[in-house]
Amino acid sequence: MRPVFVNSILRSLQAEGRLSSAHSVLAVCSGLAEHALFQSCGVVQVTLSGLDPSVTPERVAPFAVERADARKLPFKDGSFDYVFVSDGLHHCDSPHRALLEMYRVARVGVIAVESRDSAVQRLAERLMWPRQTYELAAVEGNGGTCGGVNYTSVPNFVYRWTEREFEKTISCYDPTGAPGFRYYYGFNPPNRSYSGVMHYAYRITLWAASVVARVFKRQSNSFCMIAFKPTELFPWLIRDAEGRPVFKMKD
Repeated sequence: MRPVFVNSILRSLQAEGRLSSAHSVLAVCSGLAEHALFQSCGVVQVTLSGLDPSVTPERVAPFAVERADARKLPFKDGSFDYVFVSDGLHHCDSPHRALLEMYRVARVGVIAVESRDSAVQRLAERLMWPRQTYELAAVEGNGGTCGGVNYTSVPNFVYRWTEREFEKTISCYDPTGAPGFRYYYGFNPPNRSYSGVMHYAYRITLWAASVVARVFKRQSNSFCMIAFKPTELFPWLIRDAEGRPVFKMKD
C-alpha cells in the first residue's frame, strides 16, 4: 500500500463526483491498510476481500469481509460499483486474470494501483534494487510463511504495467464499447538501508530518480490505472431481446 499516493487518488475522484459514500467498493488482495484508507475517505460500503486470515469482521467493522482468491472472485457480474486493488495484482500468478475478475464484478469501473514498467525502474533494479525483481521483503516481513505468490511463502515476481498493456487487456475482455481510461503517477522511494559508499550512491540514485519522475511522469514508480466501463455500445452492436450485445447487420 502507498497510502499518501492512493489517498490522493481517491480524494481526486471524490472531488469530481466519481466516488462517494453511496458507492459500493470491493477491495481485493486487501487488509487492514485498505480498511484505514477507505475509512479516512468516508467510503463505508466496502467489502474487504483477500487471503489474509488476520482480517476479520470484528477488526474491520462496519466493513464486510470475504475470504477469496482475486483470480476467481465468488461474486456475480456487476456486484459492486468499484473494485479496487493496491499492490496486490503482482502477487498473483496471473495478474491479468485477477484484473479481469475485478472488471467482471464491477458496475462502474476498476481502480488498480501497481508499479509502472519504465526505463528508470528497470535501470534501478539492475543497479541498486535487484531484490525488487522478486519480492523477498514481503515474505521476510511475514516470517517466511506467506506474502509471496498467491499468498504462499514463495517470493513473487513483481509484475509492472504500462498504459497500453492495461488498455489492451481491458479492451480484449470487453469489446462491446469504449472504456474510459485514466492514469495517475507518483514517486515512492523504496526504503533501503546501506552503509559507507553505498549509502551515498543510494541517496544520489533516489534524488536523480525523483527528479526524473517529476519531469517525466511516466517514469514514476507508483502508477494508478483506472478503467471506467463503457456506457454505450459500439455502433456495430445492438442489444437482443434479452439485453445481450449482438452484431448489427446492415439493412
